[in-house]
Amino acid sequence: MKQQIFLLTLLLLSAANGFVTPSATSSTRQHVIMQPIISSSSLKLGSFDEYSQTDPDQDLAYEDTLVGTTDGVAMEGKFVTVAYKGQLMSNKKVFDEGQISFRLGDNKVIKGWDRGLIGMKVGGKRVLKIPPQLAYGDRGAGDVIPGGAHLQFDCESKWCRTACQHAKW
Repeated sequence: MKQQIFLLTLLLLSAANGFVTPSATSSTRQHVIMQPIISSSSLKLGSFDEYSQTDPDQDLAYEDTLVGTTDGVAMEGKFVTVAYKGQLMSNKKVFDEGQISFRLGDNKVIKGWDRGLIGMKVGGKRVLKIPPQLAYGDRGAGDVIPGGAHLQFDCESKWCRTACQHAKW
């Protein structure tokens, strides 16, 4: 009984401090990683419809075209798998298409992805509009993406797990 009260108190205190411990109420012991709750609404994102390729201060913008299930929500520190199609906003030329898995926030992808996928639910579809400073900047990416390019990605969240869940797979 004391252990249940302790776990309940820990869970409430964690939630009040912006942390979630999903296994805190579980009867089996699991490795727990405390992660801050980061919602997409806490990011300072630009307006999707008013996105400007000529504004040097343009920020990332996104639009959910399909909200996914509650199977998993992408947040910093979680492993995600995303199907995507990338195109140049200037001429709609598709430069890449496929599926990728990575840990959000580890700087393994462009900053626009690390920020733009936060809050996305598994099964959801989101369109990201990413300015150069959150993509490949003035250097571009080879012959495919010119320097200073604004990019658009059509993304679909396929999978989302914590580090512990990822290790079991």
